[in-house]
Amino acid sequence: MDVDKPAEQPVVGPKEGSPQPEAQAAPAAAPPNPDLEAYNQKWTAVQNDPQDFNTFTALLGIADRLEDVEKVRAAYDAFLAEYPLCYGYWKKYADAELRHGSAEAAAAVYERGVVATPYSADLWAHYAAFKKGLPDANPEDVRGVYERGLAYVCTDFNSHGLWDKYLAFEGEQASTLHVSSLYCRLLACPVRELDRYYNSFKTYVGPLAAAQVVLPHDFDAIRVRLEAEAAAKAAAAAEEPKKEEAAEATEVKKEEEGGEGAEVKKEEEEGGEGAEGGAPPPPPAANGEVKAEESKEPAAVTDDDIKAAWLKQQEAVYEATRAELAKRRPFEEAARRPYFHIKPLDGVQLFNWIKYLDFMEGRGEPTATQTVYERCLVACASYPEFWQRYVRYLEARGDEAGAKAALDRGVLVFCKRRPEMHIFAAHWDELHGNVEGARARYAHLLTHVSPRLIEAVTSAANFERRQGDLAAAVKHLSDLTEEERSKDGSRIYPFLAIHQAHFLRRHTGDLAAARKVLDEALEQCPGVRSLWEAAVHFEELAGGPQAVARALDLYDRATAPPAEGTTAATAGKSLPERDREELSARSVDFADMYGTPQQLKAAADRHAARFMLPTTVTAEARAATTSGGNKRANEGGAGGGAAKAPRLDHGSSHHHHHAPPPPPMAAQPAAAAHHAMAAGHHAAAYGAYGQAAPAASAAAYSQYYGQYGAAAQYPGYGYGYSGYGY
Repeated sequence: MDVDKPAEQPVVGPKEGSPQPEAQAAPAAAPPNPDLEAYNQKWTAVQNDPQDFNTFTALLGIADRLEDVEKVRAAYDAFLAEYPLCYGYWKKYADAELRHGSAEAAAAVYERGVVATPYSADLWAHYAAFKKGLPDANPEDVRGVYERGLAYVCTDFNSHGLWDKYLAFEGEQASTLHVSSLYCRLLACPVRELDRYYNSFKTYVGPLAAAQVVLPHDFDAIRVRLEAEAAAKAAAAAEEPKKEEAAEATEVKKEEEGGEGAEVKKEEEEGGEGAEGGAPPPPPAANGEVKAEESKEPAAVTDDDIKAAWLKQQEAVYEATRAELAKRRPFEEAARRPYFHIKPLDGVQLFNWIKYLDFMEGRGEPTATQTVYERCLVACASYPEFWQRYVRYLEARGDEAGAKAALDRGVLVFCKRRPEMHIFAAHWDELHGNVEGARARYAHLLTHVSPRLIEAVTSAANFERRQGDLAAAVKHLSDLTEEERSKDGSRIYPFLAIHQAHFLRRHTGDLAAARKVLDEALEQCPGVRSLWEAAVHFEELAGGPQAVARALDLYDRATAPPAEGTTAATAGKSLPERDREELSARSVDFADMYGTPQQLKAAADRHAARFMLPTTVTAEARAATTSGGNKRANEGGAGGGAAKAPRLDHGSSHHHHHAPPPPPMAAQPAAAAHHAMAAGHHAAAYGAYGQAAPAASAAAYSQYYGQYGAAAQYPGYGYGYSGYGY
């Protein structure tokens, strides 16, 4: 037996008849992740409605809980494309990248953030803190982030947070020169905490020497200046004795000349007595023998002198900045929400920004004014009016490239769903010769932003008209007009018809096509008063020998009562009776001013036949008659078959029904009684015009005839013809 060969082991298997082991069961499926399901649901919702801010933020919260960096990036990229000024979400995005182990990706997010919202002091502070916290942090890199941020926000009223962090960082680096230079820069910025910084500055530099706080070039400049001042002062002091000596010599000379004259006169009077009693005049004082003081060398400028001069300079800067801050503080404190938010600003803050911009523009400081504009466009990013003003301001300064960049930011990012911003951009492109760019903006507006907005359609039509393409202009108008015409009860169809008709009349001269547009609109919308007024106005502007006849025919059609047998639904589409009455009265005035005698008579007769009495009076009469008839009917029913008195019906007819005359053989008292009864019936029927109420009658007439001073315009279309020349 070969001992090197291992013995074969018997194969052990299941015995016959023993139960066979079951096959290994497959692993159970993992339960569904509720966060993933919620993420997908929210993602679909924000894709359908990107302006749903709350759903977007909920999506970001769910993404942060998932361990899927791609979903995190997709959610944050979509959100920040809509709301790039939300600086806090840039930080959250960078933190998410850092959690997933990519500091490089986090730095890239911060770079994108400071490009999107460079005037956010808080985001710059977060970015610097991120740089500082990296394992291989370089002080120069951190300092570079701070300096880049201060280039944008150093004068921001609320930038003290960034300044504080920068000062603390430089303090950690134990560089007194860097800290003092930061303080010097800070004292020139009108920030909220200016006084606190000035006190901190004095406390910091107090115990330090000049060389520790004054930058070398400033130190040398101050030393040279102080030495020059000392030399000038010494020279002035050396010249002072010479000036005094010259003044004394002049004075002595004057005294000598005066003394000789007095002696001569005295000798003549006293006969020589003065020679014996008078003393000789003293010799000239020193006569140049007194030596002037030797000039001294100017004292050397000390470090304390340099520091004192430097502190005086900083104090002057602080005082000037404090005066500037006092002017700006009312505007800054009124801007209670200087950051971006989707909620609209209140009117007080909007008006405050307008006044602030007016104030800055009036001072003529372009850099400071542009900074305030940029800060304003953070809080007011959703308002096209401020973007348009900024573009105009930059263009007025001659900065066309800056104006174009600001325009693109407004129209492509912050106001991309506001049609007025797109129209403004198209006008700007057209004005600067970019016709195709303007046409592309109109195409985008009418396709993706506001396809059926009247202002957008009319603006596009007017643009094509200015380019000489009338066919394209008319097509813009006719397409929307026909679309609205096909809708029952469209509220903008009358306005579109009016606008298209006037466009055709003014720019193509096709009066027949214009009248056809108006006739179709009048047929479909006969109850729109402004449409009838616009049609009359059209004929006035069109002119021609038939203009008056056409206008009067329109008045006739507008004021005609509904035909007998007309259903209530059809009658409801006609003009109300009050409007028909006012237009009828206006037709009489129109015929009187422009028509022939025959046309005036026809208009007056038509008005008298349709509206012999004011509608206010006939309405009162109908109401009184209806209420009186009901009352009498009720009384008759209560009387158990008593005879009903004859009722006068003046509901819709203007025929006068008087009481029957008295019998021929009646006595005079009875006849008088019957006439009195008739007068009573007449007063009851015509209300305010009866003899019993002369004051009410006068008031009704005054109200009626005073109503034609200014006819009310139709409120639904914003297209009123307030003046027709008559």
